[in-house]
Formats: sequence, C-alpha cells, structure tokens
Amino acid sequence: MIRYDEHAEFQLARRGIDKAWVEEAIRNPDTVETKRNRRLYLKCLPARHIMLLVVTPADDPDYVITAYFDRTRPCA
Repeated sequence: MIRYDEHAEFQLARRGIDKAWVEEAIRNPDTVETKRNRRLYLKCLPARHIMLLVVTPADDPDYVITAYFDRTRPCA
C-alpha cells in the first residue's frame, strides 16, 4: 500500500497530480534513478505530454515524499 507524506499530499493537490498516476509511476516506471538516499521514479504521461517524477526514500518505495511534473526531461 502506498503511503503519502503530508508534504506529498499538499503538493499533489496543488499541482493537480492524480494519485493513480503516482502509483503507476512507482509500479511501472519508465526509468528509476537513485540520488542521495532517494529513489526517483519517472513516468511519461502521454495524455499530458509530460514526465511525472515521484520521489521516495531509497529504502521505502511505498512512501511518497513528493511528486512533480518535470518539464526538463523529454517525454517520448
């Protein structure tokens, strides 16, 4: 079960990010990166033509810290 930090809940609402998109990014990412004890899940959202980036602790992928649309990364 995916859990959300209070910050993540706030940012998802503020940014208009659906939790279903976050869960899809974690379950079926296009790319996964690890940086400074964080895991970054990247998922292209074709309907929106944008990359979604979801951040979790490296040791707890079911705990979302934040998520945002990354306009600097190409969405193939």
